[in-house]
Amino acid sequence: MKKKINSWWFLLRFYLYTLAVMIPKVAYFERLTKKGEIEKRNKKAFEVIQKWADYTVKIGGSDVKVYGIEKIPTDRPVLFIANHESYGDVPMLIYALRDFNFGFMMKSTMGKIPFIKNYLEYMGSVMVNQSDMRQALSAINEAADVINQGHSIVIFPEGKRSFSNTPATFKNGAFKVVRKTCVTVVPIYLHNVHLTYEANERCVCGADVTVTVLDPIETKDMSRADVQMLNETVYNVISDYAKNFDNISHK
Repeated sequence: MKKKINSWWFLLRFYLYTLAVMIPKVAYFERLTKKGEIEKRNKKAFEVIQKWADYTVKIGGSDVKVYGIEKIPTDRPVLFIANHESYGDVPMLIYALRDFNFGFMMKSTMGKIPFIKNYLEYMGSVMVNQSDMRQALSAINEAADVINQGHSIVIFPEGKRSFSNTPATFKNGAFKVVRKTCVTVVPIYLHNVHLTYEANERCVCGADVTVTVLDPIETKDMSRADVQMLNETVYNVISDYAKNFDNISHK
């Protein structure tokens, strides 16, 4: 019962914050859109999103440790590839990667929710319908355009939550973005995020969460064969790190 009470208390504060802070600002951002002040809109909107992520992590009670941020290139956009454990992955990544503006490649259902679709647009996110091959290919082209315009993107190539610290097999579709951009790939391993909800009887609670940025993978000079195998390469990097997590010194 205590877990449920804590979860209800979290959700109450979460939705009140959303209603009081995030939704009212959409009208302001839409006015900037009409004025053509897109860069200003996106910057201001990401600041709001960052505060939302910080607040979500705070009231969720998790202790989040972040490692390897210094490995991320700052002179160009990158393609972040992360394992997908939980609904909490999104705020955890926004919290951890606070010095980098980026969007997500997400399921198209998220883009149908009022006001959320606005913020996803401001972030430069791309919606993909996995059941519609033509739309999925269009989304890959859109993601490539976003990167070529200088904006980073996060992709969860598993396609669905794993509910564990062990990554599921990566699908190849997301890596087609690399073929069109030669973007630097930055693997990220999320650890224990599933304990904040899915593995806790679907009740929100705090956990010792770790977000680790692994060594970037340059793709500019990769052969076509290496690019085609990139999903397996990145999966192995993240999976091997996950297997050895308890033996790694996180300092």
